[in-house]
Amino acid sequence: MTTTKRHRWGGVVALSTAVVLAASPAFAGLDDIRDRIREVERQEQQRQAEQEASQQRQEELSHDLAETSAELQAAEKKLRETTAKVEQARLDLTIAEDELAAAEAEEERIAGELEVAYANEAKIEASLAENAQAQQETRSAVGSIARESYKSGGLNNLTLTLEVLVGEVGAVQEMSMARTVMRVQDNTIERLGTQLAEETAEQDRLAGIRRDIALLLAEAEATTIRKGEARDAAERLKQELEALEKQQAQDKAALEVEVAKLEEHLAEEEAEAEALEQELATLAQEKYGLKQDEKAEEERLAEAARQKRIAEEKARAEKAAEEARKAEEAERARREAARRENRPAPAPAPAPAPAPAPAPAPAPEPPSSGVLSHPVDAPTTSEFGWRMHPVLGYARLHAGLDYGAACGMAVRAPAAGTILGTSRSAGGGNILTIDHGVVNGVNLTTRYLHLSGFERTSGSVSRGDVIAYVGTTGTSTGCHLHFETRENGAPVNPRNYL
Repeated sequence: MTTTKRHRWGGVVALSTAVVLAASPAFAGLDDIRDRIREVERQEQQRQAEQEASQQRQEELSHDLAETSAELQAAEKKLRETTAKVEQARLDLTIAEDELAAAEAEEERIAGELEVAYANEAKIEASLAENAQAQQETRSAVGSIARESYKSGGLNNLTLTLEVLVGEVGAVQEMSMARTVMRVQDNTIERLGTQLAEETAEQDRLAGIRRDIALLLAEAEATTIRKGEARDAAERLKQELEALEKQQAQDKAALEVEVAKLEEHLAEEEAEAEALEQELATLAQEKYGLKQDEKAEEERLAEAARQKRIAEEKARAEKAAEEARKAEEAERARREAARRENRPAPAPAPAPAPAPAPAPAPAPEPPSSGVLSHPVDAPTTSEFGWRMHPVLGYARLHAGLDYGAACGMAVRAPAAGTILGTSRSAGGGNILTIDHGVVNGVNLTTRYLHLSGFERTSGSVSRGDVIAYVGTTGTSTGCHLHFETRENGAPVNPRNYL
């Protein structure tokens, strides 16, 4: 079994969910508002970094989950195959046990025949012993007749022979007994031949029985040994398969536990990502309120400055008018004095020109329409939406647009904004984020992934400024730019703004 991975995620990173919303009336002035805006932007950067880290962990967990699920499917398949083999092994063992039982029964049957053969052998041996005894007796009788005949000059002297055999006899009886002796002699010789033939036949039959018994016994023993070995082999195979089945069941159970843990960790990471998005949305709302406060405070200060300029202009005009009145009165007095002296009056001095009114303060630039320019001059190769990830191999949200741009191509700011910062992750590689402020009631940010390098890392940018360069860092299959737009931290289709 493939060794399962050991994950040490520990736990979901604790979120600082207590995002304090700004209370507009509490701010004493524009500097306080701008300080709070900078603090909110700092928190946004921190949350975005945490979000990227969480996204990276989700990618790793999803990858591990896909691998472990594939291992689990393979383990389930192996277990099903082994279970089928175990069932077949049990069936084979049953057949082997039945065949062994049949062989043992056959051996018992042959043993019974063997007992009969042994009994026949005993009978034949007893018959042979009786035949041998009869032959011995017959040989003794024939030998006696032959010896007596030889001693008395042959068979013509039957009287002595009969006397030897039966005692004294009469003349008539001598002839009868002579014939009897001849028959006895012939019968004895014939019986002796028969006995010899029977002995030979019995010995041949006994040899055949012994040979058959030996063959039957050898066959029975061989069959029993062969069936016993087959039964033992079937038992060993069954035990091996049962052990394999047990191990595979344990491996499958371990993989199921691993999958459950991965799913639990992934759910925790998804919950963390959702909480981070909520925090970013809360921060965006706070930032929107602060921007409104900043705008209102700027307008209030601009109005105060305008009123001050109006008052200053009025004071200067009143002073100029007073000076003109006094000059006119002095001129009249001079003319009056000259008239009295009958002297021609000199030309009056020209009245001083009134001080020019100060130029009005330039009006603030109107807010952006929210339309973004394309960040690179290249065709799009992948749209926003769910797709099969080309590297990780499972379905997930493609949170932006991919541009098929060459490595090193300049990436330009699609609109004016402020660079929130740069970061790096295993999935996105080199990343840059720009805050474009509040657009249509939402805080709009743009993100640029897989960059080869940065031209700018902080500060304000204008539309068309070079900010970075296209690359293929992170989880990437080639040179391209991944471009995202986010409303209050949540990814949306960039086509809505391009």
